[in-house]
Amino acid sequence: MKSKPGAAMVEMADGYAVDRAITHLNNNFMFGQKMNVCVSKQPAIMPGQSYGLEDGSCSYKDFSESRNNRFSTPEQAAKNRIQHPSNVLHFFNAPLEVTEENFFEICDELGVKRPTSVKVFSGKSERSSSGLLEWDSKSDALETLGFLNHYQMKNPNTGRWDLVTRRAV
Repeated sequence: MKSKPGAAMVEMADGYAVDRAITHLNNNFMFGQKMNVCVSKQPAIMPGQSYGLEDGSCSYKDFSESRNNRFSTPEQAAKNRIQHPSNVLHFFNAPLEVTEENFFEICDELGVKRPTSVKVFSGKSERSSSGLLEWDSKSDALETLGFLNHYQMKNPNTGRWDLVTRRAV
């Protein structure tokens, strides 16, 4: 929000999504700031009121049609297991040969803390790998999630992959 530095508005699909966001994100810390998540007086976000941010990106983004939206249909939404934030993230769709050192390099590149523990699960898939990343604190994991979710990892065999991270169950 241009008039309130450090603030943002997020429009959710329904009231239940708003309640989940408030329940799971309110009062958590990211980048040294306490998140205050509450219901807005404004009923919707107006796309035409977007502006450029300091980093050059646009202040408005619509994720409703994104292939990464896990809530686009009732069937997809029913498969989700909503969890409170923790210091552990689950990653998947990473290259088979992914290592702890790969995650350290990515975190260094993005300027976020390295995980204290990396566990790559053994061979459930022939195409990609998954596992767990652990940090000392919940806020460190949340900050990393903000940067690392859908990060494009380089795969020498096939080009590029989306690395998907989520809060662990």
